[in-house]
Amino acid sequence: MNEEVRMNAEPHVPEPVAVIGLSCRTAGADDAESLWQLLRAERRLIGPVPEQRVPSVDAGPVDAGPMQAALLDDVTGFDAAFFGVSRRMAAWMDPHQRLLLELTWHALENAAIAPDRLRGEPVAVFAAAPMADYRERMIRADVVDSAAFPGTLITFTANRISYQFDWTGPSYAVDSACSSGLSVLAPAVQGLRAGEFSLAAVMAANITCNGFYTSSAYQAGALSPTGDSVPFSTRRDGYVRGEGGACLLLKRLADARRDGDPVHAVIRGVGVGHNGRAGGLTGSDAPAQTQLFLRTARAAGVPLSSVGYVEAHGTGTGGDLAEAAAVTEALRTALEMPQAQVAGPEGKLWIGSVKSNIGHLEAAAGLLGIVKAVLILRHGLIPPIAGLDRPDPALSFGDLPVALADRPVTWPRGAEVRRIGVNSFGVGGALAHAIVEEAPGEATDVSPWTGPAPLAVPLSAMNRTGLSALAADLIRTVRGPRPPDLAALAWTTQTGRAGLRERRVLVAADLAGLAEALAAVAAEQPHGQVAATDRKDALGHLPTPVAHTAGDWLDGLPADWAKHWPHPRSHCPDLPGYPFQRSPHWFDAHGPAAR
Repeated sequence: MNEEVRMNAEPHVPEPVAVIGLSCRTAGADDAESLWQLLRAERRLIGPVPEQRVPSVDAGPVDAGPMQAALLDDVTGFDAAFFGVSRRMAAWMDPHQRLLLELTWHALENAAIAPDRLRGEPVAVFAAAPMADYRERMIRADVVDSAAFPGTLITFTANRISYQFDWTGPSYAVDSACSSGLSVLAPAVQGLRAGEFSLAAVMAANITCNGFYTSSAYQAGALSPTGDSVPFSTRRDGYVRGEGGACLLLKRLADARRDGDPVHAVIRGVGVGHNGRAGGLTGSDAPAQTQLFLRTARAAGVPLSSVGYVEAHGTGTGGDLAEAAAVTEALRTALEMPQAQVAGPEGKLWIGSVKSNIGHLEAAAGLLGIVKAVLILRHGLIPPIAGLDRPDPALSFGDLPVALADRPVTWPRGAEVRRIGVNSFGVGGALAHAIVEEAPGEATDVSPWTGPAPLAVPLSAMNRTGLSALAADLIRTVRGPRPPDLAALAWTTQTGRAGLRERRVLVAADLAGLAEALAAVAAEQPHGQVAATDRKDALGHLPTPVAHTAGDWLDGLPADWAKHWPHPRSHCPDLPGYPFQRSPHWFDAHGPAAR
């Protein structure tokens, strides 16, 4: 009996897990929406790597010009003061830890959760274990400091986050090489379903700052010598390294809906496995992946034929062919079931890969695949594989309706639930696969605001420079092509943001008035609708009970904003994140040059 038949014979629908918050940073994109714009434009953020950025790369017999990669603009910068980290500790702290601190903060903001609400709570942290480039660079420089002890141990990739936010749930790093970003989803989903914790932060980052791994990967033939490699194409000659990371906040769907959390998408299932000896020590095996796809769908309680798109591992290596064969064979098995139909747009199962845009983020690749899946479901569009002008003729889908995403494909909501498979495998043979489903309909209030006007919009930052930057970012959102609902914005800033040192309350009856007040804050100018600690006359425009709460908040006192709302509103999950004021932190005076 094949896997699809057994799935129907043993129906089981495990509890769905909601993605309530997310953040990401990649080459060319500081958040999810800017990543989406990059994908829509089919941009490839790949370019030459300065020698000081990744020193001592030995490509062996390869001689194809300078190394190419998709790099972040700056890996030395960090807002140490914001996180209460000394400059010395920040200098000896692995950049992966720094990036994950920022991504976790932004994911909490995206979920509209003020971090203080979670202090002492059993929040779980699962991090993909990164490369040890920073420690290797210290060894190469022959320098050491006691701050490097917590700064470079891999365990602190997760433990630093738990410490910083005072979370008491399980906290550990997982290393399954390039499948780590998806592998860390498995214990998070399992623990949530078992009730071991009610919230999990799943994260991964990838930063390149030393030449040892790059040299060995070049000499092993894993890396593209040209940087021109495109997954599933005739220009497939090895993978291109990429930098960045992502953080997801997960909660049981029923709990998220009860708590009024934003739900970006739903994780229906996560499966992990290994090739065994098939595929060799560093290769990948198509049959093993096929069985994992089928097992994951069965465990999720959904037919595999209901998956309409696969965000493939798709690195631009020989593994592409095995992966495409696995997807094809899994679909063939799924379609053997009575009345099974391909669920993707145009009656096809589509395959794509984000690595053509931002390179291969190695340990973080799987989580970036999840972020891309969320964006596809949100926007109803499958973006094309950037640069795919000539598909590899060795690819064969037989008579099955499987297609590479060689053009934009619309995929709006319909009668059937949209599902995406996200695939990943590691160089050591570890496999991981996740099934992501579109978010259910809104559970919280999205009706027009009919309560008292105007509304209070609190803003805070660590200092005036940060407050000015935050206001400027928010103006772009308010005046952008998809402006937020004012009531949802006010609810989010009141109940879903940290109250930091420098505070203002903006009083607005509409978005135009809010934009005008924001402009004054951005310019650090007084305004009749902006209240500060030493100047609260603007609060007189608010209903008296709200004005009292706003005054307490300005003075740093406990403020129960929620009591002024008849019932919870929908949050604005895509408001700009906190504008960290980064400055260089590196263990010596010769840090890597910016790209």
